[in-house]
Amino acid sequence: MHLAEIITSVIHEAGNLDVNGDQWLSTPGNVAIVLPNDDIALFDDNEDEEGVYQGHLLFKSRGREAIESAKECFRRMFCDHGAEVIYGLIPPDRRDVKLLLRWAGAKSRGERYSVHGLCELFVLSKDMWKGSHS
Repeated sequence: MHLAEIITSVIHEAGNLDVNGDQWLSTPGNVAIVLPNDDIALFDDNEDEEGVYQGHLLFKSRGREAIESAKECFRRMFCDHGAEVIYGLIPPDRRDVKLLLRWAGAKSRGERYSVHGLCELFVLSKDMWKGSHS
């Protein structure tokens, strides 16, 4: 499957039916990271705040490999793309994603309502990331 098709599927799953993968890829500030193991991370640029991105992880890998993939994607965002804050809104039934994010360094900031209902907000700032590497 082509990257744009994968992105279109993710966007439509999230309820954003007015955007397709090619449009997402061509939007300035959005970042797609594809790792050699075929794990994919998408980072939506928050146009209201510079350096703030919402992340979406589409990983084939599991366990330790998935944790390392997430850490590498976060490293690239902070070092190569100027990210200051990465956040994600995780549905209550995705315990696996919540655990992955915790192991990769993100912190829960409580529950929030989104267009998809109640979600748990996870945040990783550049300062938090740097602190975990000192």
